[in-house]
Order: sequence, then C-alpha cells, then structure tokens
Amino acid sequence: MATPVRSSGAEGLRPTPGDLVLILLVAAAAVALLFALRPHGGTEALTVRVTVDGETVAEYALADYTEAVQVAVDGVSWPLVLELSADGVRVAESDCPGGDCLRTDAIHSAGEQIICLPNKLIVSLEGASNAPASDIDAVAG
Repeated sequence: MATPVRSSGAEGLRPTPGDLVLILLVAAAAVALLFALRPHGGTEALTVRVTVDGETVAEYALADYTEAVQVAVDGVSWPLVLELSADGVRVAESDCPGGDCLRTDAIHSAGEQIICLPNKLIVSLEGASNAPASDIDAVAG
C-alpha cells in the first residue's frame, strides 16, 4: 500500500505565532488611529456671519439662542428673514427671484454657507462645530 502524499502548501495554511502578533499590532494601530484622527470638539462656539455685497452686516452667536428666533436682514434688495437657533441657521422667508436660498437646508457645522445670489448675501457658520464630521466630501448625480 502506498502512503498518501502530503502537499507542502498545506502546512503553510495554519497561522503561526508571528502571524497572530502581526494581526494584534495592526488592530492596535487601527484603534490608535481611530482615536487620534477623530474630530475634537473645540470650546469656541458657532457664530453666524451675514455678509451683503462682501461687507459684514451682522454676526450672531448661536449659543445665545435657546429657542428659534427670526431676524430680518438689512441692506438687501429683497426682504429676507433668517431663523437662528442653537442648532443652526436657515432662511425662513425671502422674496428674492428664484428662492434658492429658501430651498437650502439649515446649516449646522462650521464652514457651511447659505448663498442668495440676487441679494448678494452669504450666511456662513464660523468656529468650532458641535456636529459630527461627515464622511461625504461631494455628492454626484
């Protein structure tokens, strides 16, 4: 009777102690990067900056608003009202042609903007963001 032939490749399929150490090191590095690269909430509060035709006309600290408050914007061609709350800011009313600023969602994070071209208006949030960072860089389609 012949003895069965063993494949030399079958012996290398079992993990060695060195493989397990390498897996643990990679997992530990991944956890360390997760904590090191997460967004850190700053102590600086969000501020709404309203600019018309390149000139700042108003600034509001969102932390000052516990309830939603509507504020009329001065110096624009068409009447426009902003709604400020601790969570963010949105355009509540506008008589501008097109009304794109009305269809823009509320902004909540530092760096976000609402733009009304007919009024030459930019509403931007500045400071530290309390909202979690989004993993989305762009939307196509």
